[in-house]
Amino acid sequence: MEARHRFRVPGLLDGARGAALELDAFSEAHGVPFEVKWPFHVALDEVLSNIVKYGLAGGDAQRQIELELALDGGVLELTVVDDTAAFDPLSAPAPDLSLPIEERPVGGLGITILKGLMDSVEYGRDGGRNRLVLRKRIAA
Repeated sequence: MEARHRFRVPGLLDGARGAALELDAFSEAHGVPFEVKWPFHVALDEVLSNIVKYGLAGGDAQRQIELELALDGGVLELTVVDDTAAFDPLSAPAPDLSLPIEERPVGGLGITILKGLMDSVEYGRDGGRNRLVLRKRIAA
């Protein structure tokens, strides 16, 4: 079964709440199990809050972040597209987890967590837009 759902959220922190509701509705409609859905909730919060905080300097209600949920061949996929400055989270250095927390620089932990939660994470830049694709297989 293939299913796709495209939607947009405003470039505000509250956009993550709307995206989470869309994820829940899509998951319920297509029988996505909780153990597959919850990592995407973590991803939505992390990715969207970073776009708003860093790419949109705290938020811009006029700017839209595009999202697509897809279910194909037993894989749930989330694509996030924004028009902020180029930023490849996969090329960022991994945080040094051996340092005490008070000595660690800010940043890097979120993408490390996402990589651990997902089966694959891909980044691309096309037409002045960032495109992040997250995938997780639904166990048979």
